[in-house]
Amino acid sequence: MDHTPRGGLEVGQWFGRFQRSLELSLPESLASEEDQGSLRDVRADRREKGIWITVTFSMASHPGVVFEWNRNVVPDLSADWDPEFASMLFRTHLIEWYHTEAKRRPPAADGVVRD
Repeated sequence: MDHTPRGGLEVGQWFGRFQRSLELSLPESLASEEDQGSLRDVRADRREKGIWITVTFSMASHPGVVFEWNRNVVPDLSADWDPEFASMLFRTHLIEWYHTEAKRRPPAADGVVRD
């Protein structure tokens, strides 16, 4: 991938800092929600056109349901933001998606609500 993240970091350096920040802060962000969330998994998927993050989580207010949200982080977030700020944006958008869309949708047959 031909991309230089903001600040001149290499893609691997930028993504490493982003991922560390996300993994440290996301469980607490979900747990502090009134619906009492818990993180199940964070996966990185390197594709031809970038790096995507998929997060799965559950909420106590929706027993038996898993929520799955994924977004491109390199280059979509890395072009404009430093890794720690991008991590905060990612968390904010994930929680916004849950409150504005996901919790209102019925799960698929496998019990998962996907974006």
